Amino acid sequence: MLIMTSEKGPQKSAREMVRSHTYPVLAVVSTLTLAITSLSVVEAAKSLKETSMSLEEVSKSIEPIATWANRQNDCVDRTFRINGKDTRGIVSKVWSCNGGGD
Repeated sequence: MLIMTSEKGPQKSAREMVRSHTYPVLAVVSTLTLAITSLSVVEAAKSLKETSMSLEEVSKSIEPIATWANRQNDCVDRTFRINGKDTRGIVSKVWSCNGGGD
């Protein structure tokens, strides 16, 4: 339905204006959403790469602690065993593995 005015020529009704502009508005919103999502994914990938690099550094820095812990566990397992049977408590074993005792 067209509404006629004498000064500006035919004008569209509100409903026709909404219908004619709906697709372009939705296309712009969709494009902006896609662009923002893509940028977010790129930033997340960069952040993940930085995090994984720092995790490698952390794992290298705690390697000596892991080696020491493995040696302690092995020592505790082997200390004060006679025929495979524990003869002392865990406290005595740890004390002995850390240099205590006779």
